[in-house]
Amino acid sequence: MDSKKTPAKAKVLDSSSNSKVRVVLRVRPFLPREISDESGDRVLSCVSVTDGDDDDSSHVTVHLKDPDTCRNESYQLDAFYGGYDDNVKQTLEREVSPLIAGIFHGFNATVLAYGATGSGKTFTMQGFDELPGLMPLTMSTVLSMCEKTGSKAEISYYEVYMDRCWDLLEVKANEIAIWDDKDGQVHLKGLSSVQVNSMSEFQEAYSSGVQRRKVAHTGLNDVSSRSHGVLVISVTSQGLVTGKINLIDLAGNEDNRRTGNEGIRLQESAKINQSLFALSNVVYALNNNLPRVPYRESKLTRILQDSLGGTSRALMVACLNPGEYQESLRTVSLAARSRHISNNVSLNLKVETPKVKIDMEAKLQAWLESKGKTKSTHRMMAIRSPLLSTNQTSIFQSSVKKSVCHRSANAESAKLAATGQRDAFVTARNLFGGETLAASHLWNLQLASPTKKDERDTSGEEDLSVSEASLRDNQLDLEKKYTELSPLREALSPIDTNAKPKSADGSSPILKPMTPKTPFLSANPENRQMEGTCQKFNAWSTNLKTSLINEYIHFLNTANREELMELKGIGDKMADYITELRGSSPLKSLSDLEKIGFTSRQVHNLFKRATEGILEKPVSSASTTP
Repeated sequence: MDSKKTPAKAKVLDSSSNSKVRVVLRVRPFLPREISDESGDRVLSCVSVTDGDDDDSSHVTVHLKDPDTCRNESYQLDAFYGGYDDNVKQTLEREVSPLIAGIFHGFNATVLAYGATGSGKTFTMQGFDELPGLMPLTMSTVLSMCEKTGSKAEISYYEVYMDRCWDLLEVKANEIAIWDDKDGQVHLKGLSSVQVNSMSEFQEAYSSGVQRRKVAHTGLNDVSSRSHGVLVISVTSQGLVTGKINLIDLAGNEDNRRTGNEGIRLQESAKINQSLFALSNVVYALNNNLPRVPYRESKLTRILQDSLGGTSRALMVACLNPGEYQESLRTVSLAARSRHISNNVSLNLKVETPKVKIDMEAKLQAWLESKGKTKSTHRMMAIRSPLLSTNQTSIFQSSVKKSVCHRSANAESAKLAATGQRDAFVTARNLFGGETLAASHLWNLQLASPTKKDERDTSGEEDLSVSEASLRDNQLDLEKKYTELSPLREALSPIDTNAKPKSADGSSPILKPMTPKTPFLSANPENRQMEGTCQKFNAWSTNLKTSLINEYIHFLNTANREELMELKGIGDKMADYITELRGSSPLKSLSDLEKIGFTSRQVHNLFKRATEGILEKPVSSASTTP
């Protein structure tokens, strides 16, 4: 089954080009227990390969033959590696090495192993000490190139378990969130990274992550991966990420009739098959140019969004078990369809922080002027702000002086005019901020500090001083009037004034910012008592809820199967799942129930039903008491 012709190494791409997903086939050898069947006859491989035509050697033809029905299927792939264990190293040299060279030139790449359970995916990606897989071999190649270029390498390692992302390099209580930036690029929030300078440092970090990854025994595999594992190798140069390569070991799709999965294994298998089905839907949508590609159907397809139809170079290694026809048929069918997906490969943009400081105030002012809102904005600021600028104070002060001087011939008319202005001003201040005291002191400050220009324009200082005194008397009367007649207006003021009254010697006050006082509810003793009671009730309610949650979790950890079934919403299967889950690790929070298939809403309703049952008991007993 060895291939005689293999396509030449891919060239490093230009800054932007179109690249199809490259798909190669790896067939693992038979295991010792698979060489002969139950009758003792030698098991034949269902896979055979022929090279491409003489004119076109860019593909190989894979033939699948069912030994029971003599059914034949043929598919075209890019290359074939099979028949011996050492083909992993050959796959690295011919397929992965061009992708590694590309990440040092600013490109991203993805290598994923796809196939059924027991087809050799984990062996292909992880390997073991004597025969390392693509992950350690790629890391070794990256480190050797970093020494030549002076770059640095970092790794991240995480798994997608039960459609949730978990960090494998650091134990964290919360899952990793998947976010999209403004350019549509996928980012993992909270994912840890470790700088690697040698293979010994890599093995130390990588081995700890491998031990944390979820594996279990099934009917078809002694050590079956229960999650999708993703190793990310990033190359940085001068503090900026140049490129990265994602090495993905997908969990295999499983036939639960053959694996015999039950309980939590059955839940894991359902999530694995669901994510791989979402992957097939994405491949179908891309091949048929559908307007919507369902990347968000699972966490796996969101992670692969950049590799399938995105901007990353992609290599799929389809792994086959030569003795399983049906599983090989499904694997090669999806792999052949993935071969037609095109990616618009482009360089990573190195975004740097702009060195020129942007004046946001000037930009806002220009935007207001473009919308024609400058005049109205200045007018509202003059009314609402208790701290006017120097220019605004001078303009406002000059207008008041001219109004008073114009009416200096008749002191009584000047007094009435000023009273009308003060009435309108206080009303406006009360309406917008409720700061009557601040407005009055600001008025005093402006009248007591005339500019030289105003002094030259003034015809009589005596009339001016009399008018100022009259205005001050009137404003104090108005202030008192509004305080006495409008207690509701004062109570509705959001904050108290930040301004200080004049000093005893008549000098101008210094306006300093002050911390806003308690809201208006605290002004009334009854309101203060009510506010304190509400705070105590909220604290008591929070403590009660926390206590109920802790008691509920304690009951789930200690109750037997019959007692668990007495809870509302828990039946036979869920009781078994909870018993099995707490056997491996005790429940620490209600969110742990999501590991056995509950959604967050179901967990909430489950706890709600239990608490309702607790609260109903005292009520019913009290109603029957004579």
